[in-house]
Amino acid sequence: VFYRTVYTDSSTVPRFACAVTQFAPTDDPRCCLPCWDEPELKATSMSLASGQRPHSDFPNMPEQSRSDISAAVLSRSHRSCPTYLAAFAVGRFDYVEDFDSDNFTPRLAGREQGRFALDVARKTLPFYNGLFQRRLSLPKLDLVAVPDWPFGAMERTGVCHLPTFETALVEHPTTPVRLLKNGGFGNLVTMQWWTHLWLNEGFASWIQYLCVDQCYPEFDIWTRFVKSDLSRALVLDALDSSHPIEVPIGSPCEIDEIFDAIKLLQGRLGDPHAARMAGPGAFRDGLSRYLDRHKYSNAQTEQLWKALEEASGQPVDFVMGTWTKQMGYPLISVSAKPADNDDGQQLELSISQERFQFGSNSSLAAWRVPIQVLTAEGVKINLLLTEKSAAVRVPKAAWVKLNPGFVGVYRTLYSEEMLTDLIAALQRGQLSQRDRFNLESDLFALFSAGRLSIVQLLQVVDACKVEQFYTVWADLLDNLAATIQVLVDQLGLSQQWRSFVCQLCEPAFQRCGGWDAQPGDGHDVALLRAALIRALGLAGHPSVCAIPADLRDSIYRTVLSNGGGPEFEAALDLMDKTDLQEEKDRIQRSLGSSRDPQLRQRVLQLVVSGDKVRLQDSIYVLGSVSSASLESRRATWRFIKCNWAWFQEKLRGQILLSRLVQQVCKNFCSSEDAEDIETFFQANPLPSAERNIKQALENARLNARVLAREGRNLENFWAKFDA
Repeated sequence: VFYRTVYTDSSTVPRFACAVTQFAPTDDPRCCLPCWDEPELKATSMSLASGQRPHSDFPNMPEQSRSDISAAVLSRSHRSCPTYLAAFAVGRFDYVEDFDSDNFTPRLAGREQGRFALDVARKTLPFYNGLFQRRLSLPKLDLVAVPDWPFGAMERTGVCHLPTFETALVEHPTTPVRLLKNGGFGNLVTMQWWTHLWLNEGFASWIQYLCVDQCYPEFDIWTRFVKSDLSRALVLDALDSSHPIEVPIGSPCEIDEIFDAIKLLQGRLGDPHAARMAGPGAFRDGLSRYLDRHKYSNAQTEQLWKALEEASGQPVDFVMGTWTKQMGYPLISVSAKPADNDDGQQLELSISQERFQFGSNSSLAAWRVPIQVLTAEGVKINLLLTEKSAAVRVPKAAWVKLNPGFVGVYRTLYSEEMLTDLIAALQRGQLSQRDRFNLESDLFALFSAGRLSIVQLLQVVDACKVEQFYTVWADLLDNLAATIQVLVDQLGLSQQWRSFVCQLCEPAFQRCGGWDAQPGDGHDVALLRAALIRALGLAGHPSVCAIPADLRDSIYRTVLSNGGGPEFEAALDLMDKTDLQEEKDRIQRSLGSSRDPQLRQRVLQLVVSGDKVRLQDSIYVLGSVSSASLESRRATWRFIKCNWAWFQEKLRGQILLSRLVQQVCKNFCSSEDAEDIETFFQANPLPSAERNIKQALENARLNARVLAREGRNLENFWAKFDA
């Protein structure tokens, strides 16, 4: 309900405390004040906060009165809103403020380093005014930067809380942008019931990218959306343990269970389809209609579709109903042949759909899928697939690709001939960055689902040696680690794996200029260099391991992975001495990279000792150990089982316990490990993490099937890399 943290002002010696509300529905608001805390039951908020000068108070609405005797602050009343949106923060906060182009004054409570977040507010609020065709109706909007805030960015009506370090992240403006959207506009309409939770969460998350694209085009935010959101959602939603965007909710405990990554990410997937169908102008008009009809009230998904449909004249509800009410997404299979009764200038594409799943596919689900086809000559053809299969003609070309720009929410399975043509186009540099990303991402997923051989997959991996952009490399390295490395570890081929990574990444590392930044390097090159240094460092590449041990990010992992006791002690000493919490986070999330079993055990003990690792950071430290290797993963799981009573006592009632399961149990690769996890949680039920447990078991058994199918091929391939 309340989060208390302490911090040190750089100009003073004493440590100060601040208190911040964190109301998670439905129990938290009820613990603080008498209320029902349901979306349809609104309250006229009257926040009461207490803090003696020089403390500052940041409630939902502006201060109405202050008692000099009790130091209590009563804020102005506001039009109706649910009680879980009530919030305040009390502490010794300095603040900065600025005017936007509409003469509104957003404030940032935090250090001067956070001025970037204020600049984001000043720049994006006018965009939202135009998008929603209304001025911000609130009398104030505050961003409060909370030291050591463990919950991520939280937006409430008129006041938003976020971790201190996120206010200064120039490379990631999406956090303050989302807060401003929800804190200022998104909470104007509340979902009618928790079933429609995605309307507030997923929709807000997608709109933030639309805003950043308009206000900060240099960030190429849609490419980041593909990497950080779309591809991740497609992986989760291909599991049997997934769920639809809309899930009937019958009790409060079910809210926590569906308030997961799939809910947030699926929500981000529903909106691109609707926005593209309506068109930019009609989409803006439809949003305005939706807000006008339901402001300070409640709405269902169908009411948003209706408003967009009225504004655009397009069958939005007809198409979108298949995406929000059923689980999963389609696999589009496509093959090409010369068109009949033609002079050889056209191809006929045979297109069919089925549900994409990593496991066995027994689903009869079908979607209404907007599909775009791109040819080598740049010709684009659109169709709406409403049946199980269809045929379409396109001009004959050297290659044909579906889903250009990776805007469609589906995987594509090409015939062998079409895939060969696309790999050749990739090697010649004829595919755009997002199309290269799309091809690589789809093929890894198809391999995991048993629809592609390891030989075909590695052909694409080898072709990616010429890649020059960070986003494609980052996804490639993530997929190799999650899909191939876990299998290689199981086969005892870790040394060969490191040789493979060195051969794969070395050419790109040299193209970046090696370790030294070059004049004119852009932001993407800097990110790519860091990603390659991390990959090569963990693989033990000699030119990367020669770097000093006191550098950051990828370097911590490199040094700890290839060093021993002295390097480990140096990292602990550096963690103790630094004043920046984000620097402590970088170091402690790298400690698990050590390959020494004794040092690994020390890291695990740090979690429960309470000496160096804060409770909210414990799951990330455990995750860093678990992700290092198969031995580390099993050691972490044994440690958790032995200390389960401690974890239950410390993390009970928090989402952290569910995240712990997700972090540690997700990458096992044998049926024996899956049975061990399943047996443990049968004896120690954890209802709040039930879906995460199912996902972990499904992933482990999926990996075991892939290993049984491709193990011999993997051993043959890695035999050519020296141990």
